[in-house]
Formats: sequence, structure tokens, C-alpha cells
Amino acid sequence: MKRAIVILLIVVGTAAPADTEVFPSYQQAERLVAAVWKASPQSIDVTYYVTVMDGTKTEQDFRLIYERAHEQMYGPVEQLNSYMLNSREKFIQLNVERCLKEQQDGGRTSKLRIRYDGNHQRIDRVDGKPARTVVKQSGHEQVLPEKVLGPDTPFDMSFTEVTDQNDHSERFEYLHSKSTATAKRITRRSNLENSTILKLVRIPNDLLLQMKLGTRTTGSPDGPCDVDETKVEQLSYGALDGIRVEVQPAVGAPDDKDRIEIALFNQDKPSFYESSLICAREDYSQVYYSEVRNPITKRPISTRTCSNFDSQGFPYRATLVEYDSEGKVKIRETYRVESVRLNTPISDEVFEFNPPEDYAVRDLRLSPAEQEAEEVARLNAMLKHELWTDRFRALTSLRQILKDDPVRLRGVAEGMLDDQHAGVRQYASRILQQIDPGM
Repeated sequence: MKRAIVILLIVVGTAAPADTEVFPSYQQAERLVAAVWKASPQSIDVTYYVTVMDGTKTEQDFRLIYERAHEQMYGPVEQLNSYMLNSREKFIQLNVERCLKEQQDGGRTSKLRIRYDGNHQRIDRVDGKPARTVVKQSGHEQVLPEKVLGPDTPFDMSFTEVTDQNDHSERFEYLHSKSTATAKRITRRSNLENSTILKLVRIPNDLLLQMKLGTRTTGSPDGPCDVDETKVEQLSYGALDGIRVEVQPAVGAPDDKDRIEIALFNQDKPSFYESSLICAREDYSQVYYSEVRNPITKRPISTRTCSNFDSQGFPYRATLVEYDSEGKVKIRETYRVESVRLNTPISDEVFEFNPPEDYAVRDLRLSPAEQEAEEVARLNAMLKHELWTDRFRALTSLRQILKDDPVRLRGVAEGMLDDQHAGVRQYASRILQQIDPGM
């Protein structure tokens, strides 16, 4: 038999004695309700920088990431010649060293622009990079300078998802550094409205509070909740079943901020969840600090710190931290907003699939036969690229696509026997030998 779970929400001030109960006034209860049911922006256009420090990944984790990346680009290890094997090891080792340096220096910084209007969304992104060593086509190593991000830094990639009136969704991907664009149908759109940057305008635990202060509008247990005025009134004098709220001024800011404590418990355990909020006194959706704690050790599980709020209640600075069971930092995300516009119309052209004329385009919305023909044409053009690694990658992809068409595959491989790079010539010879072992 399942035990019943009771939820306790306590808003306490550290200045008051531990056994003092200060229930919210009706006005304070209404402020809490207004924050909990604050409407999300109908549209948003925000440009920001985020630095992510992930202390959970080890050197072996990074190595596995780039081993898989190399296999996706050039094929399994057993298909590589000696030159490519040596190049593979350099590629993996240099990327592992870069990731470890980023981790040591405080994380990787990215610049993003998010545009969202409910049915359409677009993300533009560019990643900063430390000074690093890369392997050139000749096999020599070259040191590249640090890539510093700023207002004029162009984006390297863009991702757009659109949904029509029939609930059909498509995704457009641009890799600007490679001059490529891809369009495809998708069955489920990304849940961008729940991204971290958009959650910064909402009070933490808002859905939980809606469950306690509201009533389901439908019979579904997952349906939305409407405000229950009776519960709000009971909340103001501590009579609401399963929830108790106490209000005190926050220490250090007694004139303009309140502190809110949240605890969950059941019959056998006094508390299995604890959380704190420090909010602007006149607007509880403006949260300066939130913390979730382990109720036993009292160590933080996660924290969120926000500052530099604009007139729309959007913070221009934010730091989110996750901790391990010992209270050590696992992941730290630091946000710095450059600009933001809420509830401002966004042009439809922003979300259209309209790649520049010089981009290589893959339209996966076509039929399978049309997609294959388009992909083969793209790869054949790639066989003429200046970089031998691009030619090699195109040849490996054509080998897979044309594996059931030996005549066409033989023509492709024979055309690469005179390639200027030995690695490409050797791979073309191997393809011909597999087609005709007697060669």
C-alpha cells in the first residue's frame, strides 16, 4: 500500500526564533500566487553568453567522445590505413588536451541567440576556444590562437524548428563554417520553452506550488491547475492542508526582500526535500537566490543566483550550480545576457529555410530515392574539395551508400586513384579490391 505524501512549504525569516510561526498576510499570499501563475513570454529574442564547467567528465570520458566522433567522420578503426590511424590518434589526443584545459580554466564559453514565438524557434550558436593545436592536411601541427567571443563574433551554427497548423514539425540546420544546410521532418519538437535561460523569468518550483494552491481544470492528473481562492485564503492563516507558509524579511535586505523555505515530508520521514528562495518583496517571481538542500546533511544539491534584473523582470546575470553528495561542485553554468526582448513580434523570415546560394543543401524532406540522389551528388562534389580529409570522408560515405551498386561504386573509386594524397589513393584501391578481389 502506497504511503500518502504531504507537502510542506515554509517561508521563514532567519531573524525570527525557530519556533515562531509568521503566516503570510493575504496580500503576501496573493503575491506568491501571482508569481506561481506568472504567464510565460509569448515570444523572446535573447542573446547571451554561457560558461559551462563540467567537473564530472574524466580524461577517459573525453577520449571516448572523440573516438566516436572520428568514427562517425572516417569510419571504423579497422578500415583505416596506417596514415589515418596516426592522424586519428593525434586528433583524439589534441581534443582531449583542449577539453582538459577548458575544464582547468573554468569551462567553455558559448554565445547564443534564442528566438522563440511558441510555434517557431531558432538557436544561433558559436563556441569560444582556448589556444589549441590542430593537425593540418600535411600532417604538421599548427597552434591556433584563442577564440574570444564578443558582440561582433559571427555564429558558427543555427538550428530552427517550425510547426504548422496541422502540428507537423520540421528542423533546419546550418553549419556556417562548413557552408552546409540540412532540412528534415521531425516527430517531436525540442522543448525550448523549458530551457534554462527561459526559466530565469519564472519562480522555481512553480508547478509544484500550482498543485498545492490550485485545482485541476480537467480530470487528468497531468492537466493544468487554476487558482483556488479558498486555498489562498486558508494559506494566509496556516489552515491549508499539506502546506504552511511563514514570511520574514531576508537577512541583509530586510526592506525589499523576503526569504522562502520549502520542505517536503511524509509520515515516516520528517523531511525529504528542502528548498529556499529569496525574492523581491513586491514581486516573488523575481528570485535573487534559490537553493535545494539535502534534508539530512543540509548540504546544497543545487543553487541559482540571479542579479541585474531589467524592467521586465529578466536577470542579466545568473549562476547555476549542481553539487555532489559531498557538497563539491559538479557543474557550474554562468550566464551573461547581452540583450533581450520579450513579447515583441519576430519576423517569419527568421524561421524560414533559406540557405545562401553557395551552401551545400541536403533536403531530407524528399523521398528516400530523391534523398539518396541528392546525397550522392553532394558527396561527389565533396570529392573535389581542397582538404584531403573531406575527400576521404566523402569516399567512405559513398562506399556505404553505393555498397549495393558495384558499378557506380567502381566508377567513383577509379576516379580517386590519381588523388594527390596517398591515404585517399590507398582507400580507393581497397574499395576496388573488395569489389573485384582478383584485381
